[in-house]
Amino acid sequence: MLGLFAILGALTAGLMLDTVFSSDRETETDDEDDLPEPEEAGAAGPGGDLLDDPAPGGEAVGDVGRDADGAQVAAGRDAVDGTSGNDKLAGGAGDDVFHGRAGLDQIVARGGDDRLLGGGGQDYLFGGAGADSLQGHGGDDRLEGEGGHDLLAGGGGDDALAGHDGADTLSGGAGADSLLGGMGADGLFDGDGDDWLNGGFGDDLLQGSAGQDTLDGDFGDDTLIGHAGGAADAETDFLNGGGGDDLMVIGGADIATGGAGEDAFRLGDWLAPGQPARIMDFEPGADRLELTYDPALHPDPQLALEPQGEDMALLLDGQALALISGAKGMTLADILLVPAPPVGGPSVSTPSLSG
Repeated sequence: MLGLFAILGALTAGLMLDTVFSSDRETETDDEDDLPEPEEAGAAGPGGDLLDDPAPGGEAVGDVGRDADGAQVAAGRDAVDGTSGNDKLAGGAGDDVFHGRAGLDQIVARGGDDRLLGGGGQDYLFGGAGADSLQGHGGDDRLEGEGGHDLLAGGGGDDALAGHDGADTLSGGAGADSLLGGMGADGLFDGDGDDWLNGGFGDDLLQGSAGQDTLDGDFGDDTLIGHAGGAADAETDFLNGGGGDDLMVIGGADIATGGAGEDAFRLGDWLAPGQPARIMDFEPGADRLELTYDPALHPDPQLALEPQGEDMALLLDGQALALISGAKGMTLADILLVPAPPVGGPSVSTPSLSG
């Protein structure tokens, strides 16, 4: 877990940023490296402010009291646009919308249910209190939800996302991303690339995708999905349950370790020939092993266990699906056969985070 915070800290190091604050009084620019403390920053005022895109290097003009279409913004809700340069945007207690546009931007929303759009460049978005939506888009971005039930989407680039408090939803998108759920029952979804997902505390859902991913449930009763169904998955994912009673849905060539607790390992006939998974710590009588199969493909499924050195190979109709370590005393009675519709594998819907 400490590795992600090291990544987060490095992403915004050394940025020289201009500051744009929405307020009822004025718009300020600042060349300081660090975001000011809340008492130092002008906050988005009680009226509806729009800071539109000026010429590069110019000052944004605030407190115009309208949105991009010329309509009056609701009291306490601010629409703030950055410039094409490197901006700092900070909000107040209302429900704000921030768009950093191009450049290396820092956006701190503070209170309210806010929407933060990073745009292009390497951005830092901080939701603060409230149920916030943060979207990094392009660039290697750093997104932190803080309080509330937040929605974080990294987009393209190698992003670092942290939900912190609340039941958060994190989607890495393309690139080699790092996702940390934090407190609460979080949903972590990666995209293309070699990603790291850590649920933190709470009963979390972690779903891998294309690439060689590492899924760490950490604390709580977590669900880890190394393969989301469909085509054969030839890339090795690492599923680590951690503490708690975890469920691991295992793809081709994946390596699964339950950790502490009474864990469930779920295999299926979606595993392609020659790509057996590996289960590292199955404990008969405590853990359970489920095998999902398509009755149309296996009308009379035949299971077998064959010793292979210190491991035990599990076969379905003669095909090796998994190598199981530490399986002394394991018998076919330890395996639960589960018929399923012919869908090709487990399926979990990934939330749409675009727009």
